[in-house]
Amino acid sequence: MISVEEAQAKVLEQVEPLGIEAVDLMASVGRVLAETLIAPHDLPPFDNSAMDGYALRSHDTLAATLSAPLPMRIVGESVAGGSYPYPLRSGEAVQIHTGAPIPEGADTVLPLEQAQIHDGMVVVDTPVRSGMHIRPKGLDVKAGEPLLEAGMRLQTTHMGLLAALGLTPLKVYRRPRVALITTGSELLPYDAPLKPDAIRDSNSVLLRLWLSAWGVPFQFLGIVPDAEEPTLEALKKAVREAEVVLLTGGASVGGRDWVKPALQKLGAETVFWRVKMKPGKPLLFARWQKTAIFGLPGNPLASVVGLLRFVRPYLRALEGEIQTLPPCWTARLGTPVQKNETRAEFRTARLTVDEEGVLWATPTPAQGSSLLGSLFRANAFLYLPAGERYYPAGTPLKVLPILPMEGASW
Repeated sequence: MISVEEAQAKVLEQVEPLGIEAVDLMASVGRVLAETLIAPHDLPPFDNSAMDGYALRSHDTLAATLSAPLPMRIVGESVAGGSYPYPLRSGEAVQIHTGAPIPEGADTVLPLEQAQIHDGMVVVDTPVRSGMHIRPKGLDVKAGEPLLEAGMRLQTTHMGLLAALGLTPLKVYRRPRVALITTGSELLPYDAPLKPDAIRDSNSVLLRLWLSAWGVPFQFLGIVPDAEEPTLEALKKAVREAEVVLLTGGASVGGRDWVKPALQKLGAETVFWRVKMKPGKPLLFARWQKTAIFGLPGNPLASVVGLLRFVRPYLRALEGEIQTLPPCWTARLGTPVQKNETRAEFRTARLTVDEEGVLWATPTPAQGSSLLGSLFRANAFLYLPAGERYYPAGTPLKVLPILPMEGASW
């Protein structure tokens, strides 16, 4: 067996990023950039008004007082999408709307609510400072400014700026195709009536939903019985159609575990089998040509740990993402924990935040790799490193949040 850290390093060593394609901005959320984005122009691209009012020359207002107000002749209008076309001369004003271009020669805006209008004149009774209520060109972004590096995953929050700068199409890494196989003669589809000596397949449901949330294209090849030939045939189909193959079950040491024999007949190279962790010890990682094959344990919580801890980082790296392993959170332990296993452990836990903003992690009452109820009640895995140890309440520990949404996964 190898440690969690060794296994993760071996998985990431096998990564060969996929090719590059161009996609429209509207289809780019969740994709990983294959190019560094530079601002092609200033934003805003011109000086514009932050308010409705009147564009003026501040120098013309210096002598204005309550007893001796100065009239400025209104010579035109500047609207969003239609600027005033002439330079502003001394003693002139232009009515201006929010977002409209500042006329040439003007350097300040008198707000509408402060303006006094008489006979086509705006009357100014106090000096107006230069630069008031003007959003200067390049206030938000300067031309040539670096925006996003290659290897960053695009988020919805990026889209407004990229749209304003006309950055489309975008060069992104191709997404890996995943083939998913569930093994087990006892398994029924999740929507099937229950039969004697049978259970419904929950593993593929969890994996499919997580892959969907991550935007990863996948094909579910169905439930395969515990036999060598069906397992081998499913594997042959999977490696033809995907860069990543996920199997659940059948990779342990039982007499009806056929994944390893099938991989051997396929000609796949086993990189490692069994990891010093609980749950998930019988995890297998193999290669067939350029295809990665993950044999995830059959118990559902072990399968989820394998997916989040090993498969997800591999998928992120395959897409060219720089940050394949986002930092874990740190939370204080809500109850004492006694760890007797020498292996690293992932325990289901519930995260809460107290009134002072401190994050707490409380293990679920029951722990076990087959207990879907524990996963149902959890929103994180509490990570306990290898080695026996007693952890008193309040101990700060790493937690791995169970969040399938893109950008929040670990």
